[in-house]
Amino acid sequence: MSLNNPPWQSALKLYGSAGVEQAALELQQAGCSINRLLLACYLAQQGLQLESSLLRGDALEWQQAVTHPLRAVRYRVREQKAQRDDLDQCYRALREAELACEQVELMMLWQSLSTANLCSKPSGRELAKANLEQVLVEAGITDPACVDAPLGVLIAAAFPDPLVSG
Repeated sequence: MSLNNPPWQSALKLYGSAGVEQAALELQQAGCSINRLLLACYLAQQGLQLESSLLRGDALEWQQAVTHPLRAVRYRVREQKAQRDDLDQCYRALREAELACEQVELMMLWQSLSTANLCSKPSGRELAKANLEQVLVEAGITDPACVDAPLGVLIAAAFPDPLVSG
């Protein structure tokens, strides 16, 4: 499968939407995976209901064994970079490597879609909310109300109101 796949292209577009990066990072701090949040939105746009089993398997193992440790190293370098300008190039390389790892993880999630029997639903905000709530459950977040604001940003970006001009 290709690293440059439809979920990846969708993720890049959605993540670049106004307010999404900040909302996604807030949700990541709460324990969610940004890739899984973006996948939930992509599936909702396709009219597909997310199954929690998709959030596990090889992609989760990759995330835990590769992406998360690399992110931890990047965060440590970022802290030290505040006192040492000579670490900037190292930090940027780690950030690019982390993004490449995220792309591999999203490809693995996409691969799992090929064998999944997902239910078709009407595409829209309600499906996006239901899909995102699956991600919250998998992340162990039991009170979705505590992350309503950033979830709202993701849903609004994935399904912009056609009556609002921007």
